[in-house]
Amino acid sequence: MSAVALASWPRQMMNMSGEGPSHLTPAVTLDGTDVENIDLHELARHAVALLQATGHVKPSELELALPSEPVSARVSRRRLEQVLFQLLAHAVAAQRGEASSTRAVRLEVEPQDDFGDHGPAFRVRYADPCAEPMPEAGLAMVSERARALGGRLGVRRHGRTGLTVTVELPDQGTASW
Repeated sequence: MSAVALASWPRQMMNMSGEGPSHLTPAVTLDGTDVENIDLHELARHAVALLQATGHVKPSELELALPSEPVSARVSRRRLEQVLFQLLAHAVAAQRGEASSTRAVRLEVEPQDDFGDHGPAFRVRYADPCAEPMPEAGLAMVSERARALGGRLGVRRHGRTGLTVTVELPDQGTASW
């Protein structure tokens, strides 16, 4: 989706009901019924392209690592986009704050494991020698949104070299045995 299309998105999310031209109703509900099968490859590419197109991220600041096979998840696309955009924005902001760092923020998409013990996941890796991984409010909000998707958020610090933030999505139901 282009930046122009994103700007017109709120208008597209509303449709005219049969009650008359002045009555608008939302086209998509927010009560959890907006769950669909989505391709995480496409979502990751879309997020990176949108952040670059809007000028929030330079192409050299963000690196995308995708597995060779598509990765699917059954979640709310809009809610997962919110989580992903917020994680990437925080990571790039922290990376910019580290003046000596030349590494890019790395966004990885990982498939579900073969036994169904772990669902598909996004991992955001970046250099951040600060004591706090993210502002508390931002981390709490991302964690809450991940839980609303049925997933979980994990943060792992790599000493003074960097940080990995993982959003693991729900198991897609292929547990073995």
